Amino acid sequence: MSDRAVSDTLGFVFVFAIVLSMVGLVSAVGMTGLQDARDVERVNNAERALDILGDNMEDIAERGAPSRATEVKLQDASLTLDRPVEFVVSGELTSDPSVNFTNTYEVSPVVYAADSSDERVVYAFDALLRTRGDSGTFVRRPSFVLTEERVLIPAFVTRPDEEATTSVGGSGTFLIRADKAASDVLAARTDGQYDVNMTVRSPRAALWREELSSRPDVTCDPVEAAATPDGYPSVSCYVNGAERVYVVSTSVDMTFAD
Repeated sequence: MSDRAVSDTLGFVFVFAIVLSMVGLVSAVGMTGLQDARDVERVNNAERALDILGDNMEDIAERGAPSRATEVKLQDASLTLDRPVEFVVSGELTSDPSVNFTNTYEVSPVVYAADSSDERVVYAFDALLRTRGDSGTFVRRPSFVLTEERVLIPAFVTRPDEEATTSVGGSGTFLIRADKAASDVLAARTDGQYDVNMTVRSPRAALWREELSSRPDVTCDPVEAAATPDGYPSVSCYVNGAERVYVVSTSVDMTFAD
């Protein structure tokens, strides 16, 4: 009986230890899953907020609003007016290349970055991208018209204002303030067919190539590596023989406030 009692006791201890280890494992997995779900929801919330920013920018550019403020809630994350990227829009008359135009825009993207992952949400040139590492997707497509019948490029030029707070982080509710600085029609060509080029220099050049080349009348070159160590890769895309070309620029001064 003594040996059997010892055996039963040891068996109980082993079973109890296994149960405890399984409970610990399930708890750890559950907590990790819960944290992952929270992280995803935080990025989703940032995506929705920056999509509203895009709507507000269209109010400024297209509906005459002098300014707009967009609320963003941060939780272990940062919001930055990032280093400028470059968009170059040029065109030449198909029958006479000496008739041409070139417009260059330096655009400071608004970038949401989660502290706990490499996920980013980026607003630039009226587009919204969600990225993780080198991959990503456009969740808001730029409002370009790129067809042989008509090319319309509304250039949304976001830039820091003179006394801008260009980065905030941590946890809290912040405002993205946007004030209209200037609006110009930089090209309005209806005097013949034009070959139009858009070159994008950005760390997300490959994603821009994927987006622009998805349009039926657009062709794109391969992405070119950065020309300098601190430069960005670039991609050039084309619409040839466009009958009407319009390029309208709206410059907006940006800052963050709590």
